[in-house]
Amino acid sequence: MKRFTALILSISLLSCFLMTSCEDRNDNRRERAREEEEEEEDDEDDIITTSRNSAPPEPQHDLTNVDVEYEFDDFYADYSGTPWVLENNIPFTHGNVNTYFNQFLIDGYGNSYSEVPTNVINNVATIYRPQVRHYPAQEPGYVIYEISYVEVFPMSTVLPDGVSYSSMWSYHNVGYLDYYTGVKYPLINMSTEIDSFCVSGDVIFNGQTYSVSYYEFREDEETLNETTTDSEGRTIWNNTVCIHTTSYLVVPEGYDGIVMYVYVVDDSGRSFEDVIGENTAEYSEPALFGAPGSDERVEDYVFLSIAELG
Repeated sequence: MKRFTALILSISLLSCFLMTSCEDRNDNRRERAREEEEEEEDDEDDIITTSRNSAPPEPQHDLTNVDVEYEFDDFYADYSGTPWVLENNIPFTHGNVNTYFNQFLIDGYGNSYSEVPTNVINNVATIYRPQVRHYPAQEPGYVIYEISYVEVFPMSTVLPDGVSYSSMWSYHNVGYLDYYTGVKYPLINMSTEIDSFCVSGDVIFNGQTYSVSYYEFREDEETLNETTTDSEGRTIWNNTVCIHTTSYLVVPEGYDGIVMYVYVVDDSGRSFEDVIGENTAEYSEPALFGAPGSDERVEDYVFLSIAELG
């Protein structure tokens, strides 16, 4: 199963505005960034402050406030004794990862859209090396792995004559799997309707029951929105958007088996109808990566060991 998610942006050739919902999210994100920056400056000014006196780390987001929640059935983990990663010769990367995305110009309102023929100039995005923190959870015996990363989408497309158009684009978000068993963490596919989720449940291993939770939050930031004219007289819309994603995995203390996987095959030629059809916030249950009957191949992905990053 390949994971897709989509986000709608809007541009007007008259005023170059974004949808109010995007503006609100960006304003909130910038306000929080300013508050965090002020807090960092206060910390630098307080020379007496030491790690002993600092408040314990806590999540950057409110984990009690997500768009969608799902509780999965008890999952029985079966471990053969040899880590799945070693059995399958999984190579790890430690740097940035390039991925591909689909972009379409669209016309319409509400939930009714039609594609506007155009020429998409760029289809490559970059996921920058994740930042990882881990700290005690509220529940004794558990820790939180906080994984933050930015994916940058430098979109560039030809604008046909008209008053205003919207842009729909879809991309492969990341997933997580277990280093030892190769089982993928359950998740909810993002859509244009949700920007956060929580999936939780019990995992039974060697007769012991462990509660596991996975939260994810997505925020968008526009860093460029302009139109230019090329040598052929065409109007080019250049629009760069950064997706800030933060994942929280609440796992038993001492567990170090979180692996991030990223789909890196160029399938940016997918049709508008296919992308629209997958714009649903569907639950994906835990399953063995590359299990018989699936369309997953190790060579189509890049893997990052979260334990090695933080």
